[in-house]
Amino acid sequence: MHRADVLRKFLALVVASAYVKGEKSVSALVLAKPESGKTYMLTRFAVNNGVVFLSDLTYTGLISLLERIRAGAVKTILIPDMLKIVGRKESAVMNLITFLNELIEEGVKGIMTYNHNLFFDDFVRCNIISAITSVDFFATKYELGRTGFLSRVVPFSYAYSYEDVEGIFREIMEGRNFIDYEHLKLKSKSVDLPFELAQRIRERITQKVVDRINMTIGLDLYGFRLQRNLQVLAKASALLRKDNVVREEDVAELEKMSEWFNYDFNVLR
Repeated sequence: MHRADVLRKFLALVVASAYVKGEKSVSALVLAKPESGKTYMLTRFAVNNGVVFLSDLTYTGLISLLERIRAGAVKTILIPDMLKIVGRKESAVMNLITFLNELIEEGVKGIMTYNHNLFFDDFVRCNIISAITSVDFFATKYELGRTGFLSRVVPFSYAYSYEDVEGIFREIMEGRNFIDYEHLKLKSKSVDLPFELAQRIRERITQKVVDRINMTIGLDLYGFRLQRNLQVLAKASALLRKDNVVREEDVAELEKMSEWFNYDFNVLR
């Protein structure tokens, strides 16, 4: 896929964010038209340690994963079709999404219901990467917004240019339509972020992104979570470079990516 490298790099940062010591890993929602390669791109990262790829997920199924998450065997959940979650009856959707919110934000400490009685010494948390089509998103954005889910994830929406559509058709016709897996070989590491680069993230990325998100989906976010998430992504970029300090190049890369950190479906370039 000709222009999809920026999406690949973004997904690599999100997966790597689970290995930044002392930080909460970042969750993401990928949005595009059908047949835009969303599932293909998520599948590329399914081979990494700590990553579990789920075609579907229920409240009970998520509870059954908690022990593996607590043990560190699961750090990132890939869900290629968010519609399977939000397309159920309203009560089931609300139950699962609020549980996901807790899991990807502060973490789960205990559950006491009729069917489940679980308590953990520490908060159990992981991040998720999911995808949804543009049509399905706008049909369900009210539910996703009012549950607080959209304020907890970094969105990445995109579209293809005419030239890229033609290029993808050519790859298919030439038989080059295969999955090129991404083996990141990650190890946990502490990464420092200089204050001046954190300030640059706020001034050049956070404010612009949060303004677009608020305008598009009707939220009124300050951008605190987004700032934290972007700082962790910057650290993940340094980690992938095998560095322990965020450099200007990491923030510059995020700045380029930020053109798609919205719900505007800008063309990849």
